[in-house]
Amino acid sequence: MAKERAFGPHQLAEWLGIEPRHVRRAETRGLIPPPDVGDERWSVGLAKTLPDRVEEILSVVGDENYGEAQGVAGKAGRRQPVKGDTFGPHQLASELELQRWQVGRAEQRGLLPPPDVDGKRWSREVVEGLRGRVAEIKEELGDHPGLGSIDAAKHLAGRTELEVEREDVRTLAGEGHLRPVGEFRGYPMFSLESLDGLEEELVAEVVGERQRWMERSVTAKEAAALLGWPAGRFEVAAERNGLTPGRLGRYDRAEVEGLPEREREGRGEE
Repeated sequence: MAKERAFGPHQLAEWLGIEPRHVRRAETRGLIPPPDVGDERWSVGLAKTLPDRVEEILSVVGDENYGEAQGVAGKAGRRQPVKGDTFGPHQLASELELQRWQVGRAEQRGLLPPPDVDGKRWSREVVEGLRGRVAEIKEELGDHPGLGSIDAAKHLAGRTELEVEREDVRTLAGEGHLRPVGEFRGYPMFSLESLDGLEEELVAEVVGERQRWMERSVTAKEAAALLGWPAGRFEVAAERNGLTPGRLGRYDRAEVEGLPEREREGRGEE
């Protein structure tokens, strides 16, 4: 049976007539649904829902000269008003001249009322009542959606010239040094201001602590190899002796090296 056709990011971009960077930006901001084939590719059925929305997508994530290059009337990148009695998130963003992520973030923070039509859309009456609050919403949310932990680590690495990794960002957040400004697909997003406000010494301390732990710890596979045991024997022995993994699912090397002795003591051997 022939394999069903599906699109990777570059193929989808070419098929839609836009740039791969626009696909990436649109997916990050929720303008394009996540891949539905192996979490990496878009099915033909899903892809077919997108061509009619290309102009809307580019109005949010396109280059500044897109409107002029395509001969679109009005200011480049300016969204066109949506006519209708109800508004979904994308249409609401267009109507109020907000970014799509600002609508989602405003909902999360209670700056927008919940959808009053079928729990998914806003009525025109509600939308009209929101026009006077647009400036307040923009001021509250800023003009950048924030960065996820991976991009936040890259941002900190570029600013501090340290080997910052995602785990370091999570540690900084867990210790209260970073507070998410929102979330995307359940993952926290951190503002540029909060990332740039971190002292380099603090970041260096967190990075150094992780690196030291990596040097004195091993994975379960490495632990079994260190002892010359099969993986199953190590896992059973570790559980039997209360040896549990620490950060990043890694085991303290010294405790692993002492496991055979604890096993012998448990069996009453000299």
